[in-house]
Amino acid sequence: MSKSELMDMMLNSVCSFLSSTRLIVCCCLIILIFTQSTTAASVDIYRNFKELISNTIENVDYKIETNVTDSDVIIIAIHGGKIEKGTTELAYALSSHNNYNYYSYIGLRSKGNSALHITSEKFDEPAALEMVSKSKTTLSIHGCSGSEEFTYIGGLDTELGNKIKESLTKYGFTVLDAPKNMAGISPNNIVNKNMSGLGVQLEISKGLRTQFLSDNHDKLKDYVLAISEAVNSIQ
Repeated sequence: MSKSELMDMMLNSVCSFLSSTRLIVCCCLIILIFTQSTTAASVDIYRNFKELISNTIENVDYKIETNVTDSDVIIIAIHGGKIEKGTTELAYALSSHNNYNYYSYIGLRSKGNSALHITSEKFDEPAALEMVSKSKTTLSIHGCSGSEEFTYIGGLDTELGNKIKESLTKYGFTVLDAPKNMAGISPNNIVNKNMSGLGVQLEISKGLRTQFLSDNHDKLKDYVLAISEAVNSIQ
């Protein structure tokens, strides 16, 4: 190999390496920008319920549904309706099947319902706080992203959480440990503001919630039976 050929080969190798490096750097920057924009978009507009009601109209932007029974169990969906679709339906089905107390804050807008979201640690709607404070057992139903069908289980009531995990698994559902940002372990989380200071938070993937809302209600029925079996086993 001549000296000029060797130099050409080395130059081509360097150029190839630099092109690959630039590509990697560009990809990383795109991912970083996307992540930052997604995070920024997920920040709540309202810091608490008082701020929300000052800027929205009840029964136009949102509504609140409750049903009080003689049960010491409450099922809540604080991001219900069109905020996290399927959570109100599951909470209502669970409470109706077992005569549990029921609460749901429901987004009604034709679009832009994510603006009505108030994080669990700051959700201070008076009726919700009162109902939860009088309950011994609290389940908070939430929706998370993901086209696959799975449930994250969190909250401070790990005993009941483990029973629910076992029961859901037995019925054929996939259960995963909740990521830190969905773990529901803050004492300020409304699910943990009951009489025991311990609650269970369920984060249900979009894929599974879509099945709940489909014409075939078998998935929803089986899910309700699985949760009911676990909760009623400790009553």
